[in-house]
Amino acid sequence: MSDEKQTEKVTADEVNAGEAIAEEATADEATADEAQDTAQKAHDEYVASLAARLAELAAKGQQVLESLGKKIDDADAAYDEKAAATQAQVDGFAANMQAHMEKATAQLAKDLDVISQTIDERIGKPEPEEDSKPYEAQFTPAAQAFRDRMQVGAQSELLYSDPEFVERFANFAFDDVVSDVDLPDRTRFICWLATLLGCQGIDEFRMLLPAALNMGVEPETVKEIVYQATAYLGIGRTYPFLEATNYALLGAGVELPLKAQATTEPNEESRYEGGEKAQVACFGEQMHGYKDRGAADYPHIAQWLVKNCFGDWYTRGGLTIPERELITFCFIAAQGGCEAQLKAHTAGNVHCGNDRDFLIKVVSNNVPFIGYPRSLNAMAIVEEVTGTQE
Repeated sequence: MSDEKQTEKVTADEVNAGEAIAEEATADEATADEAQDTAQKAHDEYVASLAARLAELAAKGQQVLESLGKKIDDADAAYDEKAAATQAQVDGFAANMQAHMEKATAQLAKDLDVISQTIDERIGKPEPEEDSKPYEAQFTPAAQAFRDRMQVGAQSELLYSDPEFVERFANFAFDDVVSDVDLPDRTRFICWLATLLGCQGIDEFRMLLPAALNMGVEPETVKEIVYQATAYLGIGRTYPFLEATNYALLGAGVELPLKAQATTEPNEESRYEGGEKAQVACFGEQMHGYKDRGAADYPHIAQWLVKNCFGDWYTRGGLTIPERELITFCFIAAQGGCEAQLKAHTAGNVHCGNDRDFLIKVVSNNVPFIGYPRSLNAMAIVEEVTGTQE
């Protein structure tokens, strides 16, 4: 091959190679552009997804904030409502106490006027002859000593209008009974307060309560006696006694309300559990499962007895289980007409340690406040129950 043809061939090969290189470079550039477009698209999609996710999180955060704000608003409203209700109760109690104070003050003013008028009349009159002097009550030394220990400042108005009656009652209740019936002062007054609740002796309860406080009955114990009485007498009969108790405690300088005494929570499980334990303590192991033994057409009564009568009241502080059975015995004996229940609780008293001799003392101690018929009925039941047990 000539040099000229050889040169032309080389030149053609070089041109072809250059064109191939150029085509390859063009293809690579297109691939690079496509890759860049794909990467850019993926980037844009990621950024859009991230933005959407952030927007979703922001929306959820806003919902959470709004929910918290609503809960805070609801809590504030509930607190304000509760505070308002509590304040209303405090205001109502204060108004009630104020009314009592005003009533007592008015009565005291009247009494002072009567006393003052009586003194003026006596001063203005010549000393009456011995036979015409008003009768003065004659207390036995033991009765007078007991009255002095009670430390009751005010004398009963009956001492001036009915001195012979006061004389005979005080000498019997505070000499004969106290001397013949050996009971600790605190126990004696717990029985008297419970008995007066049972027979609805509200006026005598008011007079005796300050003496009970002076003789060692704690404010918490007085309250618990009235509270538990509601299960056996009903609120219609115990409410006046609760008011009288509050009035006496405030007059004695006791701050109300007293320290909480509940040991069960206000839910059925806690009340049932505590009530069953109290029933077992009073009546024995056979009381397990009592709540499930109610009559077919009124099963709720047995359930209420466990969780309310025993779970709400017997489980509280202020009184021991034997003391709670004791005051129940006094409630029932004093109100009369509940002999079946009195038998059951006589047995309950004996089971938790209040034996026959003690119950005879309790019935005897209460004679001045409920009279002989109900006392003799109670004594007969004690005799029947303890005789059967023997």
